[in-house]
Amino acid sequence: QWYQRRVVITAGDKRTPGLFKVEWSGRGFVGLSAKTYFCFGPDDQQKEKCSAKGINKSAKLTCEHFRSVLNSKKAVSATNRGFILKDNKMLSYKMERTGLSYFYCKRKVLADGMSTTYLDI
Repeated sequence: QWYQRRVVITAGDKRTPGLFKVEWSGRGFVGLSAKTYFCFGPDDQQKEKCSAKGINKSAKLTCEHFRSVLNSKKAVSATNRGFILKDNKMLSYKMERTGLSYFYCKRKVLADGMSTTYLDI
């Protein structure tokens, strides 16, 4: 026998099923790939939002880094720093890696450099 569940929405739960919340709004967005984007606001007072997969927040990426990748089609490198435990010793590391890449493997980028379409496979 199946357990039937009755959904009761309380006064404290003001969410609407099926809708997404606005996570950020502003003047612009530069997205290079999944989890790699930069959002900027209408003025310098609003906080910018930046995410770069595999890069530490201490890399201090700016909107110009993201725009240069779009315009030049060349990758931008970043330095990751951190700590690692090896042979019961705590060591610090510094690693240079490709931080922002123009390559996008999920869709085909069109000639304008911004629009995408499906892959022909």
